[in-house]
Amino acid sequence: MTTSRTEAPAPSPAAPEGGEALTAPETGRFRPRRLAGLLRPSTVEEVVAHVRAAAPASGAPGAGPRPAPLQPVSTGRNWGLGSALPVRDGTTVLDLSRLDRIREVDTLRGYAVVEPGVTQDRLARRLVGTDRVLNLTGASRHTSIIGNVLERGVGLHRNRAEDLAGLELVLADGQRVHTGWWPAPGGPAVVQPHGSGPSLNHLFTQAAWAAVTAAVVRLLPRPRTVTVLPLAFAPGRLAEAVDLLRAWTAGRLVPATTKIYDPVAARTYGVRDRYLAHIALTGDPEVTDALTRIVSARVRAPGSPFEPASPEAADAVVHAAYAGDPDPADTLFRRKTGGCCARCLDRERGLLMFLPLVPFRGPAVAEAADLVRGATADATASGITMNVLDADTVDHVVTLGFAPGDPAAAREAHRALDRLHTAFAARGWLPYRSDVDHPQPARHTVLHRRLRGALDPYDVFAAGRFEGPPAPAAG
Repeated sequence: MTTSRTEAPAPSPAAPEGGEALTAPETGRFRPRRLAGLLRPSTVEEVVAHVRAAAPASGAPGAGPRPAPLQPVSTGRNWGLGSALPVRDGTTVLDLSRLDRIREVDTLRGYAVVEPGVTQDRLARRLVGTDRVLNLTGASRHTSIIGNVLERGVGLHRNRAEDLAGLELVLADGQRVHTGWWPAPGGPAVVQPHGSGPSLNHLFTQAAWAAVTAAVVRLLPRPRTVTVLPLAFAPGRLAEAVDLLRAWTAGRLVPATTKIYDPVAARTYGVRDRYLAHIALTGDPEVTDALTRIVSARVRAPGSPFEPASPEAADAVVHAAYAGDPDPADTLFRRKTGGCCARCLDRERGLLMFLPLVPFRGPAVAEAADLVRGATADATASGITMNVLDADTVDHVVTLGFAPGDPAAAREAHRALDRLHTAFAARGWLPYRSDVDHPQPARHTVLHRRLRGALDPYDVFAAGRFEGPPAPAAG
């Protein structure tokens, strides 16, 4: 085991940008927003100054002009959900992408301290040659680690929220504080996010009560072996296949990391007219070999809904992602987006996403597939990627793609998105990540409101996607 620390130089400061004439573009073809300003700090000290400037002049309501509220974003690559767009007009976007230092890496204790602009590719490359890996996601290498953690995104090995050990925050009064576990001289030697007493980290995930300027991210042991088994099955056997995968998951024959691709999403991996499941087995070679033999025997059993897919359906690129190895070509992301690079996605492709949680039961998953087909019948073909979270829950990542130069297609895609939200809400299958046009107010209680009132009494930070419906469009 090795211990190493890296302090990368910070970029040069840039002057803030802003003005009432600014308009945020239709990222992902959501409604453009009128911005009050755009700020791009490159140090935590600059973030503190911007937050303090956004407070009312005397620290009390009604004293002087009310500054525009701030919306912090990490890199703005929240594709399909609004990217860097705020929910409401009249917001100042606080772009934290220039805070891009990897402050510290400790492979002995298994953590890294990163800033919002650090991408998963940068940290993964930093870990090459060590016995630790980052819990990568299937998204682009250009996406922010902190941004995805705060969204409670899903990694290839576990929910990204489980990777969070500590946060560095700038509160609404400009105070800089830490939550959870943080490396410090004389502090706890074992990385323990919860510590003793109330656990505060997740007050700030999917919340708009502070600006996050750094996080302690837990790293995984590098697996000795990685085996990804690609299994195909016919659409008519969806419920049966899902129930079998659930039984294998509940019995710990396979880990709760299986991905299931519908026939549209499976095309990315060269599979046609079939569902595709990726079962990832990691660990000691003896364990992965034994599990591979058992699963393969069950796949070949009489009456099994599964058939082995071509090895190309889980090629070296797929194995590398589960192994935590960075891909400088961003191959998986390019396959999914038709070859578009990360920096031009918003300009060259219309993309909407819908991410509900569904019971990990065959009939429920089959019903969800029917709901998607019914809601998107007149829209561009949608794809569904399902991520098994545990033996009871599977998330759905429904993507709607369309040509950005076709206004009629954009309108129909948004109507389909509205129908998806309505249909799934009627079943109680709500999104675990929300977009800028469909905030999720139902989860907010008196306690949420009291917490916001205590942490941000003067609304320095703009209401986010998890705090209720947006204000009416301006003009």
